[in-house]
Amino acid sequence: MILRRVIAHVKKQHWTAVFLDFVIVVAGILIAFQITQWNEGRAERKRAQEYLSHIRTDLLADMTELQGHRDFWEQVTEEGYAAIRYAETEDMRGATEWEILRSFLHASQSWQFTFVDSTYSELRSAGELGLIRDPELRNALADYYVLVAARRGGLGPYHLLPEYRELVRGRVRSDIMRYYWQACFKQAAGVQEFTDCPPPKDVSDLHDVLAQVATDKAIVDSLRYWIDTQRLAVELAGFDLGRAQSLIEHVDRLK
Repeated sequence: MILRRVIAHVKKQHWTAVFLDFVIVVAGILIAFQITQWNEGRAERKRAQEYLSHIRTDLLADMTELQGHRDFWEQVTEEGYAAIRYAETEDMRGATEWEILRSFLHASQSWQFTFVDSTYSELRSAGELGLIRDPELRNALADYYVLVAARRGGLGPYHLLPEYRELVRGRVRSDIMRYYWQACFKQAAGVQEFTDCPPPKDVSDLHDVLAQVATDKAIVDSLRYWIDTQRLAVELAGFDLGRAQSLIEHVDRLK
């Protein structure tokens, strides 16, 4: 219709009308282009918010799980240092022989931790990191997930299975180990925890069993290495929790 009108105006040499028609056409094109850009921008902002919402959920999951692991690692570390103190000085700090032997066994526990990075990996694989317009947040997320990749390494402090666990468990008699697993340790719904179990009944030689463990140089040396590594995991967990919390707060500021 507009084309027929322009042709008619040209034939009649109504140049002002032709000019106005041209302006109308150009304005229509520009408006349509601008609307398209607005729609695309709105869609990108929506996708960016969805990604950030999912990343926030991942970070919260990291924090919840890591805090639980950190609490457990702290308990393992405390039990390990109690066992080391006894092996080095025979200082029981008021504990019974069973409680010291139990500390040796508690110290052999390991609970591996893995971060959640599925959303960020999806965003990066799709080549859409640019959806996160805030460069500071984009860089902070990149730093965090580089750290996550490093923590995931098999030799990282969150993933070690200590030699100590095999040495001490292989040294303690099987009837005591069976009792320990039944009464002193629980694992359910992805949670590990110690229980305050009394000494096993009908075991009269706990003193000899404890002496065998506490005087075994290989066991004690490997325990020292393991517990110092576990203590490092506790400290790193505090650092990682702080970074995750900072990222969550940054994401919230963008809402």
